[in-house]
Amino acid sequence: MHLIIPVEKQLSMKGEQSLEKNAVTVGIIGTGFMGKAHAEGYQMFDIPVGMFYSRTLENAKSAAEQFRVERWTDNWRELILDPRIDCVDITAPNYQHYDMAMACIEAGKPFIIEKPLAMNTEQAREIVSAAKAKNIIAVYAENMRFKPALVRTKQLVDEGAFGKILMLRSNEIHNGPFHSPWFWDAALTGGGAAIDMGIHGVNTVEWIMGSKVKRVYAETAVLKWSEHLKNGAEDTALAILRFENGGFAELIISWAISGGMDVRLEVFGSEGTAYVSTTHEAGGLRIYSNEGYGKPLEAEAALKPHVVSTKGWSFPAPKDVMQQGHAFEVKHFIDCVRGLAEPSSTLEDGLRSLELVEAIYESARTGKAVEL
Repeated sequence: MHLIIPVEKQLSMKGEQSLEKNAVTVGIIGTGFMGKAHAEGYQMFDIPVGMFYSRTLENAKSAAEQFRVERWTDNWRELILDPRIDCVDITAPNYQHYDMAMACIEAGKPFIIEKPLAMNTEQAREIVSAAKAKNIIAVYAENMRFKPALVRTKQLVDEGAFGKILMLRSNEIHNGPFHSPWFWDAALTGGGAAIDMGIHGVNTVEWIMGSKVKRVYAETAVLKWSEHLKNGAEDTALAILRFENGGFAELIISWAISGGMDVRLEVFGSEGTAYVSTTHEAGGLRIYSNEGYGKPLEAEAALKPHVVSTKGWSFPAPKDVMQQGHAFEVKHFIDCVRGLAEPSSTLEDGLRSLELVEAIYESARTGKAVEL
């Protein structure tokens, strides 16, 4: 399958070698929303998936059949150690990231890992150190770095289109992670909405600003979902960030907002302004339906975290896996494994994102600004 996608040039993916000359086979750990999104991305670029892992053989087999993969397992270590699997894609729940990443490193297998890198910065530092010691190729799967709209925005910022960047505003909201109940439990995730959603925002604003955050002030709250949240998780967080270059950013993070996923970045420069939507307006499609269309809302909500009723006005994505960057991040990972690119989103980036999320939680707990 050959896709003509101008954004590939934006991602600076090197090399035109065919996969037949330098093929690699990936094993996917996880068959939830993100595992299937990654699988769709590999499929779009004709990258072979050799095995699926899920906690149950039934789910692993179902995903394998959906994507025409011949092998599946309910033992993730078996997948990592399989000699027919050249590299590993980790999309499992947060509490498993550390063990799985360390197992990949021990086995000498390149891996891509979903956010967050680990449950906390202590685990993340161990992963970074171990991967560096064994020279393991690894990509931190921050899809914001690969969304076409944000890639173009970053280019324009770096070209000086907006002058000096003064302020940023990041908005990441939806109505809660009903697709997977473990998200609600801080003992399994490391937090709530901030570590789930805000971890994207902190990474994005440092990337766009081109400067490190030096101070964080934040508050967290349970505004809506007290009956679902466990072990101190929050459904909403607000944060003010100050950068080393003097700029500011505001982060709005919530699982308590109706209307589907709404991810936006606002850029305010001395010579210009940008409003970037990577959900509602990003696909250029806005439609109205009296009766609605597609699967029932309840069925969709069981599969992914950002659904909304299709009755009335809606903003269907032409190809969500491309619009949200997942296809491009997994293609980048395979290019790195094949020696055609260097990771542009690194394990160190994942560690830094966790440092900033932990600063949000510390500030919320103490009521004071946190210096980094």
